[in-house]
Amino acid sequence: MNNNIIKDPNYKCREEFKEKIDMVSRAHGRFKDTGWAMPKDQFKMYHALRNTFMETVKAHPQYPKFIWKPKVCDMGCGLGIGSNILSQEADFVWGIDNNEENIRWATQMYERQKNNIYWSPQLTFDVVDIYKDPREFMTFDVITAIEIIEHLAEPEALMTFIKRLCKKDKHGNFPEPPQSTIVWISTPNRNSDKIQKDTPRNEHHVFEANVGEMYEFLTKYFKYVVLYDYELNSQIDLNAKNTPVIFKCETPII
Repeated sequence: MNNNIIKDPNYKCREEFKEKIDMVSRAHGRFKDTGWAMPKDQFKMYHALRNTFMETVKAHPQYPKFIWKPKVCDMGCGLGIGSNILSQEADFVWGIDNNEENIRWATQMYERQKNNIYWSPQLTFDVVDIYKDPREFMTFDVITAIEIIEHLAEPEALMTFIKRLCKKDKHGNFPEPPQSTIVWISTPNRNSDKIQKDTPRNEHHVFEANVGEMYEFLTKYFKYVVLYDYELNSQIDLNAKNTPVIFKCETPII
């Protein structure tokens, strides 16, 4: 099979990964001897994203009299470790995943609700199937999709679902920055020497795109797309060999 992202005709994508990835089992197995509760690159990415929230708070015109914090959706949240990191500087974080066991574990470990005694960031989790869920959802200031898109045989479905969560103005249009929802999408980079060139290296990945292919795909869905290294230290170009990489996307194209 092939998809609408990969341009190399010789590249062999996998079929859709049918089994739901059980992060509980993987965490106990794959990461137990590394000293990390999740892949190190993802851990650093979540911390870097959390830090961007702090900068946004400081940039608010009424800071420091008014402390504004973003509402965040963490897609494919797994065990909720990343969602918990983001919640340290967010007003509300909604972690979603299609694996019931992952969500059950994340809820038991991290879910926090506001109450009338003291205030703490609200963090909740739900099982959501982006292909089928018919519900109408709230919109968010920030959406994160960390290492998700490469698991999907139909990545267009992810873009469609993300649009449902992006803010609109009173006329029903997606606003321009800085009022727009910020969408962060990370993925491995096939340009890297660490990634196989003819088929996905990771057994759970349907495909692994290079940054040029991913940029071309994302610009079909967003007006503004900027590429960064995974720690958000600097912008990088489409020839970069960094992996993973993360794209900042704003203002969906209707």
